[in-house]
Amino acid sequence: MELTRHIDGLVGTFIAFGPKLIAAIVILVVAWIIAKAVSTGIAYAINRTGLGKKSNEEGAGLGKTVGKAVYWLILLIALPAILGALELQGLLVPMQAMVDKFLEFLPNLVGAGLIFFIGWVVASVVRQAITSVLQAAQADRLGERLGLANVTGETGITNFVGILVFTLIIIPVSIAALDALAIASISDPAKTMLAAVLDAIPNVFAASIVLLLAFVIAKFASSTLQNLLPSLGFDNVMDKVGLSDAVLGGKAPSRLAGLVVFAAIMIFGLIESAKLLNFAILSDMLTVILALGGRILLGSVIIGFGVIAANFVAGVISGGSAGSGSSAAARIVRIGVIVLAASMGLRQMGLANEIITMGFTLLLGALALGGAIAIGWGGKDSMGRLVEKWTKDL
Repeated sequence: MELTRHIDGLVGTFIAFGPKLIAAIVILVVAWIIAKAVSTGIAYAINRTGLGKKSNEEGAGLGKTVGKAVYWLILLIALPAILGALELQGLLVPMQAMVDKFLEFLPNLVGAGLIFFIGWVVASVVRQAITSVLQAAQADRLGERLGLANVTGETGITNFVGILVFTLIIIPVSIAALDALAIASISDPAKTMLAAVLDAIPNVFAASIVLLLAFVIAKFASSTLQNLLPSLGFDNVMDKVGLSDAVLGGKAPSRLAGLVVFAAIMIFGLIESAKLLNFAILSDMLTVILALGGRILLGSVIIGFGVIAANFVAGVISGGSAGSGSSAAARIVRIGVIVLAASMGLRQMGLANEIITMGFTLLLGALALGGAIAIGWGGKDSMGRLVEKWTKDL
């Protein structure tokens, strides 16, 4: 009797709950069929597009990914109906609230996705069009003639400009897509960052143009100087005075002059580019380097002219008279002129002016003291006769 009562209760419960379970199963099956059909159709449609084919080639599977997302989205929407059919209010209320919020946000998400997708397509089309026009105009070959191949590398001017145009289009599109999401906690920081990047692009573009022009001008000036100086005999003069071997190790002096001009022009370009980018510290540092380089260059020129003058004077002295005395005098004069020029050059460079002045003074004092000792030690009689002769002449 007790068993019969339990069986009757179980049957009654099944009869009462059975229709609800069957309804939930029916809803689930229908939702599954719809989700499967819709996701398969969307995946097939996306895979037929150029973007879908490209993603399949790269292994990303865009159609499959979107189809799977749609599949679970449909099942999620059907879940409150299934819980409602089962009359599970404890699960239905929070699940319904979550689905309602998601469905409320879904138009924003779809709108943002469409905005970004359309912007991506437009940016890609414009990039391809500009790249094709530049390729037809043989911009890469022009860049190679101007020496820009070392700057752009394997990318080339056409691809570089295409990427730049694509970036200029996709950043405002991304800002518009974030606006469509209407999630301030996410969109506001991202919009601020993208706006800062967009505001910086004109300065970056202007700095790039300045740097590019500086590179072209420096390349032209350096090449012209390296071709012009040898024809003017600059290398021969440097070889004759011995500067080529002593300073450059046998390399052409005109090449060094060209490199110096190239570096100076590029530093000017870097300074102006840093100012456009508001990099004050970098600009000030490059300005100091340029000023120091100018002083070093001028000091080197002074020393170089001093060496030339020393060799010239020594040659005149040694060639004007014969004997070991004239040769010794020529060497002494040569060393003295070089020391004087080196002192002046180092002072111009600003390298420890006090030490250089003291060293030069001590050197002259040592020479004078050495001469006085030499005269007093071994040439006293000769100097006496010379002074007596000068006295008689007066």
